[in-house]
Amino acid sequence: MCMAMVRLCPALLLLAAGAAWPAGYLLLDDEEIRAARAKAERYAWARATLDGLLRRAGEALRRPVELPARGGQWPHWYSCPQDGVRLQTISPTEHQCPACKRIYRGDPYDAVVLYGVHSQYSRAARELGLAYRFTGRAEFAAKAREILLGYADRYRTYPLHDRFGEPKIGGGRVMAQTLDESVWLIPVVFAYSLIRDTLADADRGRIEEELLRPAAGVIREHRMGIHNIQCWKNSAVGLVGFAIGDEELVREAIDDAERGFRVQIEKGVTAEGLWWEGSLGYHHYTMSALWPLVEAARRAGVELDSLRYRSLYDAPIALALPNGDSPGFNDSAGSNLRAYAPLYELAYARWRKPEHGRVAALGSRDSIEALLYGVGEVPQGPATPSRSVLLADAGFAVLRSPQVTAAVRFGRHGGGHGHPDKLNLVTFGLGRAGGIDPGSINYGVPLQQEWYRTTIAHNTVSVDGELQKNVDGRLLDWAVKDGSTRLEALAEGAYDGVVLRRTLTLDDAELRDRFECASENSHTYDWAFHVPGKLSTSVRLEPRAGALGEVNGYQHIRSLLHGQADKDWWAHFDLDGARLVLRVKGEPGTEIFTGDAPGRDPEERVPVLIIRRKAARTVFEVTHRFESPADAKTGE
Repeated sequence: MCMAMVRLCPALLLLAAGAAWPAGYLLLDDEEIRAARAKAERYAWARATLDGLLRRAGEALRRPVELPARGGQWPHWYSCPQDGVRLQTISPTEHQCPACKRIYRGDPYDAVVLYGVHSQYSRAARELGLAYRFTGRAEFAAKAREILLGYADRYRTYPLHDRFGEPKIGGGRVMAQTLDESVWLIPVVFAYSLIRDTLADADRGRIEEELLRPAAGVIREHRMGIHNIQCWKNSAVGLVGFAIGDEELVREAIDDAERGFRVQIEKGVTAEGLWWEGSLGYHHYTMSALWPLVEAARRAGVELDSLRYRSLYDAPIALALPNGDSPGFNDSAGSNLRAYAPLYELAYARWRKPEHGRVAALGSRDSIEALLYGVGEVPQGPATPSRSVLLADAGFAVLRSPQVTAAVRFGRHGGGHGHPDKLNLVTFGLGRAGGIDPGSINYGVPLQQEWYRTTIAHNTVSVDGELQKNVDGRLLDWAVKDGSTRLEALAEGAYDGVVLRRTLTLDDAELRDRFECASENSHTYDWAFHVPGKLSTSVRLEPRAGALGEVNGYQHIRSLLHGQADKDWWAHFDLDGARLVLRVKGEPGTEIFTGDAPGRDPEERVPVLIIRRKAARTVFEVTHRFESPADAKTGE
C-alpha cells in the first residue's frame, strides 16, 4: 500500500482494510483509562485530578439542562469601549467596567455571557462522558446524552450569525464565528464518542444528523487558508468525520491541498517550529487546535506526526525568557510556559524529549491531558535554555547571557495578527522584565487599534509619528562567540525612503544597542522604550502641556515631561529591588520625552522614554545594563 495513496485518502483505505471505524472513544481507549486509574492509585496529583473530574461531573449531574434559546457572541466585545478593560459579569444582563464602573446592558454583552454558557455545556458533556468511562455509572452517560440531544433538537433552530449579528458564512449557530463553533464542537464530539455505545440507534441518528453533521457543515462552508482558525476548523470537522464514519470529512480535514492539516504543517510552521503568525499566544492556540486531530487520526491508523509538527513544541521553549514568560510580540502576546504544561504532558508521553517533560513539570499536573496521557513522573530541571537562539525563518532571535536576555523581532510581519514593530526589542535581567512588548487586548474595543497596534507602543523607532508598514525585515548578521552574541537586522520599506538598522551586542551584563536611521530627506525619529519601573533621568525635565500627537498611539501617552540633551546622559528604571540603566550617547538637537502609557493590562500605566531627533540620518546608541542595589551607580 503506497504512502502517496495514504496521503490522498486515508479514510477510504482504512475502510477497505476492514478497520473498526468509527473507532472507540476517539481520543481515548480502554488501555489509557486503565493506565489513568493506575496513576490515580499511585500518584497524589493524578488522584486529585481524577477526583476533580468526578466532582465536576457530579455537579453537572445535579444541574438541570437549560440550554440557551440562542447562540453566543464574540468574546472580544466584552470590554469597556472607553477604557479597553475587560468587563465583569454582575448578572446575565449587567456587565460592569472595573475602571469607570459603568454598567453595560443588552447585546453584544448579554450574548457574550451566552458564549460562556454554551462553552460550559460543551465541557460538561465531555466531563460527563469521561466520568462514565472511569466509573461505569450510567447516570453520567445519561446526563451527557441529555445535553447532546438537547443541542440536536436546537442546533438547526439557532440562527446563523456572525460577530456583527449578520447571517453570513463565517458565523456560527451556537457561536458567532466558525472558530468558536469549532472550539465548542471538539469536546461535544468527544463526549458523543465516549457514550456512543450506550445510545439507542435512534439517539445516535439524531445526534449525528441533527447536531454533528450540521455543525461540521456550518464550519466547512467557511474556507480559509493557512491560519490558526483553519486548524481548529480542521480538527472539528475531522473529529466529526472519525466519530460518525464519514471519510469525506476526514479527507477534507487532513488532505485538502489548500487548507488541510498536512498543508497547514507544511506551510504554516516555520523552519524552526514557530507558527507563521509570529505570536506566542496564537502559537499556543494552534498547538491546542492540532493535537486532537493528530490523536484521533493515530487511533484510526493515520499517522500525522512528523518532525515539523513536533517542532511546534520546541519553539516556545527556545523563545522563553528566564522566568518562562513569553517575550510577547504581535497579537496575543503569550503567557508563561506553565500555561503550556497540559500540551507538553502529551508531547512528553509520545516523544520522551526531556525538555518537553520539564515544561510539563512546571504545571500542577491537574489537567485532563496529564490524567489521560501523562506519564507518572516527568523530568525536573530548568525549562528554559541558557544559550542564544536564532529563528531565522520566523525572524526572531533571543540573545542570552547569565545576566541578561534580549529578544528581538526582525522578520516576518505575521499577517493579520502582526504589529507594526520591526526591530522591536524586549529585555529581561536579574529576574525582572525590562523593556516590554504591549501585546494586545480584546479586539472589539478602540484602544486595541489606537495603542496596541501602533509603532510608538513598541520598543523600536517610529518615523514622523506614523505607523510602520506591514513589511518583512531581514537578518544581516548573527554571531555567537566566546560568551558574546551579536545580531544585526534591517527593516527596509517600513517607511518610504527610510532604512532602519538595529545592531545588538550582548556581553555578560551589558547590551549595546545601535539603531541607525537613514534617509535622503529629514524626518522625525522617535526611539521608544517601555519599562514597568519608576523612571528618572540625568536630564532636567519640565512638564509638557498637550499631547505628543493626536493619532497613531501618541494620544495615549500621558503625564508628559520634556527636556533637551546634547551630551551623553542616562535614564534609570527602578524595578523593585533592581535597576535598569540606559546610558545614551549624546547628539546635538536631541529631545527627550517621558510619560506613561497603557501596559499589557489597560488599567496599568507603564513608563515610556522617547528620544527624538530631527535629521536625515541619525544613530541612537544606547547601552542597557541591569544592576542590583549593591552595584547600582547613581548620577552616571
